[in-house]
Amino acid sequence: MMTQIRNVLEIFGIVFLRFRYLARIWNVWLVGVNMGCLYFIQHVEAQVVLATTLIAVVGQGVIYNRIGFTRLLGITHIMWVPMFVWMGTRLEAIAAQPELATWLAVLLATNIGSMIIDATDVRRYFRGERAPHYAW
Repeated sequence: MMTQIRNVLEIFGIVFLRFRYLARIWNVWLVGVNMGCLYFIQHVEAQVVLATTLIAVVGQGVIYNRIGFTRLLGITHIMWVPMFVWMGTRLEAIAAQPELATWLAVLLATNIGSMIIDATDVRRYFRGERAPHYAW
């Protein structure tokens, strides 16, 4: 358990302290928008975002523990796809709550942007760019 916590803290340390400036800003935005779920935590959609985020972070910690900070870390964001598909079945309930709907729209746009970056990184990983490119 302590190793997993250390791994996650190292990942966040790399992302927030070692990435280039624009990548750092992007990741602060990405994490901030996803953590917006805490503001809306009374809604089931926000609870699902929190659970999905925690599962993804744990998955990243496992990957990081095994192979370091590689381009493969973003593969865990694939869990956003079923999350958003499920939310698509709740559009009427979401639309009835304008603040929630606005946050979820920003979340969707942000996470799609991240998944485009992630898909590129994962493809590069499977094409041979497997060396860790950051270390704590």
